[in-house]
Amino acid sequence: MRNRRVTGALAACVALWAVPALAQDLYIGTVAVQNDQVVLTRCDLVQNRYVLRDGKADTARHVAKLRERLKTLKAPVYVEVFGQYAELGEDNALDVISLENLKAGKSCHLTDALPSG
Repeated sequence: MRNRRVTGALAACVALWAVPALAQDLYIGTVAVQNDQVVLTRCDLVQNRYVLRDGKADTARHVAKLRERLKTLKAPVYVEVFGQYAELGEDNALDVISLENLKAGKSCHLTDALPSG
């Protein structure tokens, strides 16, 4: 009986080890529709830009739903994106896993916090 448990546990470990892990990261910034694409402008000093796209396995269609919501939300729109980096021709892209803390009228960019004038 004990050998069966050990064998089963080892088989489960091997199965988990064989599954490739997603290289995901957190990207914080503001989103807008530009040239018919949802683009994240990251809140870093360079303001890196990423085209957001629904991942192949994403049945929730996060980006498609976000595109529709952006039509009615007051800019800037802050969001935290969990995604996997991808290249899209000359552009950077993110295959979106989830979108968190979407807030209309909020910016995290340093230039928006500085006084104008």
